Amino acid sequence: MTKPFMRFLKLTILLLFAGLHTIQGQEAVTDTAIIHRTAMDMRLVRLNFVYTSVGPDGRTPTTLSGAIIMRYSIWTKENHANGLIIYNHPTSCEKNGCPSRDNQLDAEAAIGFTHKYIIVAVDNYGFGITEDHPQAYLNPDVTAQGAIDGLLAAKRLLFLMGYEYENRLLNIGYSQGGHTAMAVQRLVDTRYSDRLKILHTYAGGGPYDIMGIYDEMKETGVTFYPCALPLILSGINETEGLGLSPHDMFRGALADHYEEWILSKKYSSTDINQMILDNVSPDDIVPSDPRDGVRLSAIINPDIMDETTPLGKRMKTYYQKNSLVGTWTPNPETHIYLFHSLSDEVVPAVCTYRMDSFLKQKGADVKTEYVNDWPHTPAAPYFFSQVALQMVRDTNKSTLLDKATDSLREVTDDIIDVLDNVFQGIGKLFR
Repeated sequence: MTKPFMRFLKLTILLLFAGLHTIQGQEAVTDTAIIHRTAMDMRLVRLNFVYTSVGPDGRTPTTLSGAIIMRYSIWTKENHANGLIIYNHPTSCEKNGCPSRDNQLDAEAAIGFTHKYIIVAVDNYGFGITEDHPQAYLNPDVTAQGAIDGLLAAKRLLFLMGYEYENRLLNIGYSQGGHTAMAVQRLVDTRYSDRLKILHTYAGGGPYDIMGIYDEMKETGVTFYPCALPLILSGINETEGLGLSPHDMFRGALADHYEEWILSKKYSSTDINQMILDNVSPDDIVPSDPRDGVRLSAIINPDIMDETTPLGKRMKTYYQKNSLVGTWTPNPETHIYLFHSLSDEVVPAVCTYRMDSFLKQKGADVKTEYVNDWPHTPAAPYFFSQVALQMVRDTNKSTLLDKATDSLREVTDDIIDVLDNVFQGIGKLFR
């Protein structure tokens, strides 16, 4: 038989196999898509899958969804994968902003494509198959458990489909994804150290310390990312079963339109921020660059931020519970890279200061980098470029390794490819 025919036959068998909803326990591949990204001439394959994890109470078995993303040549088994990446996605407010629905696959796919890794990206509770529920925003227990269960399910599916890969596991995330990445690190260190070993964790711009954000907002009385507050509060309301009504938590138009703006998942974070700003008094808007802020008193029930009230005292316990700083002993064999821009107007840099200090006190292998140049969203491409550069160094794939420096002008061709793709996609990723 001719080589093209054998290639066609192998491709057909793989498609049929993926379409059979291969089941091991409760995990199953549900559909397969081949996605062409012109920015890097990428051909990627996304295998959507479902698996069993737990619901927001941390106990009830719940079906979640996610995606396994790989280079086309890995999917056809022409190339061998260098390992697995747990990719933790950033803040999303829209239904289609999760890995199993997202056909752009920019930053995560670029890194995996360039370095020949298989990416496992779960949707998080509240997205994909659970999109009718409020998301468990910044709840480290729920999101990390979902990510770990998704990884283990993906590994079983890949085994059944005959895929082999190097024993290298990376853990990556920016913004909310950075928070989830560190939550995953904590969960692996405390409960899964006998089954999983993370070689590198890369976390950028993450709100690791919810109490730090609470303290700063309480001091300034202003938020420059107003959609985050309803996401955090609705997540606590959902995961803790508090039964609070919109008017228990919010004021004005946000309380009146909470279900439409937040729970419907029709709007991007940019849309929600603008709708909030458009519906408060001009006196409650704080002009700033790159984005205007809003006074908390215009959108939040003041009791929420007042720990002398029963509601405020109660909420503070949940902020503390969802903070990641000071809550475990990290594995010193995992290399951790933290990144934050000191000009970040969305997530205060105090979150990374406190995480860095905690990790070093516990003897972790941590490298922390701060830059002054960019706000929250524009800082993301630099973070991903540094992740990619370190991956080149660590896997020793580049002949220019000895000449590479931290300067973006001197990165290898692989990293430049990643940067090109990430810059094109970053506006969509962090809307």
